[in-house]
Amino acid sequence: METEERLAREISEIYKSGRQGIVLEASCRQEWEKTVDFLQRETFGGLAAAELRWGRRAQNGTPVYAPGFYQRLSIPRLLDWEDLEEARPGQYLAMVLERLAGDKGVGLLLLADFHLLPPEARTVLTAALVQLLSRGEKDGPLFLITVEKRESLPEALFPCVRVLSVERPDAATLDAQVERIGKEMGLCLPLGFRREIVSYLQGFHSYEVAYLFSRAARKYGAAAFDPVKRRVLELISAEKVKLLDRDRLLEWKAVRQVDMANMEILARYLEESGRILANLDETAREGVDTPKGILITGLPGTGKSLFAQYAAAKLKLPLLRLEMGRMMGGLVGDSERNLRNAQRQAEEMAPCILWIDEIEKGFSGTGREGKSEGAYLQRMAGSFLTWLQEKKSSCYLIATANSLEGLPVEFFRKGRFDECFYTSMPTERELKEILRVHLSRPERRHVLPKAEEAIAQILRSAAAGQRFMTGADAGALVSNAFRRLYLDYHDGNQEQTMEKKEYDQKNIGRILLEEFKKLRVFGETNGDEIAVYHKAIRKLNFIRASEKGEETNYDLILKDFIADRLARIEERGTFSPDPRRP
Repeated sequence: METEERLAREISEIYKSGRQGIVLEASCRQEWEKTVDFLQRETFGGLAAAELRWGRRAQNGTPVYAPGFYQRLSIPRLLDWEDLEEARPGQYLAMVLERLAGDKGVGLLLLADFHLLPPEARTVLTAALVQLLSRGEKDGPLFLITVEKRESLPEALFPCVRVLSVERPDAATLDAQVERIGKEMGLCLPLGFRREIVSYLQGFHSYEVAYLFSRAARKYGAAAFDPVKRRVLELISAEKVKLLDRDRLLEWKAVRQVDMANMEILARYLEESGRILANLDETAREGVDTPKGILITGLPGTGKSLFAQYAAAKLKLPLLRLEMGRMMGGLVGDSERNLRNAQRQAEEMAPCILWIDEIEKGFSGTGREGKSEGAYLQRMAGSFLTWLQEKKSSCYLIATANSLEGLPVEFFRKGRFDECFYTSMPTERELKEILRVHLSRPERRHVLPKAEEAIAQILRSAAAGQRFMTGADAGALVSNAFRRLYLDYHDGNQEQTMEKKEYDQKNIGRILLEEFKKLRVFGETNGDEIAVYHKAIRKLNFIRASEKGEETNYDLILKDFIADRLARIEERGTFSPDPRRP
């Protein structure tokens, strides 16, 4: 059954049960027009359906706003304008509505874009609607009102109406539509590619799908629906950016392939969740719950954000980013409303990955006894946790946190996130793998064999000087080295007799060592933060994201460094976030 038909049947059931006033939350006409068509045919086939709009007409030679008919079916009589001449323009629509409401030949009265009415007309019309809907006439017409957001609806109307949101089509409806449009266009879409297209289309309305296919075909030709080139996905992604940019609550992130040099345990857990998400119908029959998502905590630069990209590419799902700072509104209730709307948008676009970056920025303070930063934070946290507990959609959540301080303990209880993981300061083995990943990019891999000895020397120097790196530090080191190689080569290019790749291979070891000496690594600037974090994580029942492996001399020195820092903190009696303090 089409989404529009389901909505029409729901409206019909509500109306037949005695509720005359129904509000549709919709942003444009195309979202509800088919629903009204279904209602006309199925519920009000023998009665007139009138849409009242604001137009312009001349009154005594002066243009004024006045109500007009949009005749969906024949109206038994035309408006007699003469007896409205003395009324103020703001009263026109209410007067016409009252007359039509008493006409037994009218079954449906549609008031579209209620939020766009002039203030005077909206005030008078609201009073008229409250009066008409309070009568409870069983054989009265259906008052169908459309509004962009329910917040635009006057409070006086809420007790008299039922508010419904125009839902976007589910995956099954979109899949059927994609299959039909594909056949009409003569396309042969492999099943896997078709499912990926459907996942990208989540969040769009049915009427937009044919347009997107047509535009992709005109813009890219045969490459649009080629399973290898997949240009249609680029176009849908670009359109979805515009779709989300309207409310500025969620950010659409382009998915890119990334290599994870650590987090083996977390990657295996993700793979298992992905198998369930890909077969939800089957797993539901087998009693398996839909995966909710994971929480990853760790120091800055240890790969948490990178994992969200890795997960989206691995599961072939769209990636949406929710930044908690965007949720904060200036008026009472704005923050909670923004968060609810963001959650609703994400579920409409499921299956997808919803990445909540630095989740502690939105909820820190709610978990500190006597230090709450406001009741609205507690309401936001409660609303979020309830949503997470009850969420049934295939919107897979990846929440990252640099710190757990101030977050309520309810976040870590079973039933909210599927599992909670933590990342540590990288071990020697992990740092070697991270550096090799950065050096293995196609444009860099020619230097990798020549860089192995330099990597070993860098790690020995790091341990000796207690200059411990994060994954971000390792990435910056390689980036700085290639910047230096480029500049040095081209500065002396007139005297160079060797090719650039040969020059890189000859000098990569020296440059890496020199750049490491200049690099201000996380271990130097944030020693106290490392120590406090590792102490805190030992108290929690979180799962380590990466395999521990055999400890090396580097790892033992790092462990001693953390223990020594903790001893200094306890001796001082305070944690120093200032990196200049010893």
